[in-house]
Amino acid sequence: PHTYNIQYLRRAIGNEQQDHAVKCDILFFGHLAEKFETKKLQIALYSGTTISQLAERLQIDDMLSTGIKVALNGEICNPDNIIPDAA
Repeated sequence: PHTYNIQYLRRAIGNEQQDHAVKCDILFFGHLAEKFETKKLQIALYSGTTISQLAERLQIDDMLSTGIKVALNGEICNPDNIIPDAA
């Protein structure tokens, strides 16, 4: 499985003011599952990270402007939503 460590994410996302991490599981479908060569990715993020920031970190933020749908805990949502712990 693909896992990113929290120190790397601090530099990548730039949330130095955040002091704890949240864990989330990302499910990929279709083209994204092929791109990442997996259907599921577990990642640690700083508390307060949005879906847009995660998409930027994964280098798929350009897809948000093309109408790709994102869901949080099974519900379609806005990319500006904050990712809660254990999402």
